[in-house]
Amino acid sequence: MKYLALCVLVFTGCASNQPQPLKETPECMNYRGMMTAPMAPDALDRLKQACENSKKQ
Repeated sequence: MKYLALCVLVFTGCASNQPQPLKETPECMNYRGMMTAPMAPDALDRLKQACENSKKQ
């Protein structure tokens, strides 16, 4: 019985520590994908601003 309780505690503890998947908006995924692309700085700034605006909604 002690082993059963110990196993339940161990498995419950391990399950709750799993990292949650990153939830990104499409605007942020687009911005991250274009960060290394050769783009004009103002175009990259617009993508960054769209990402930040999408997080506020």
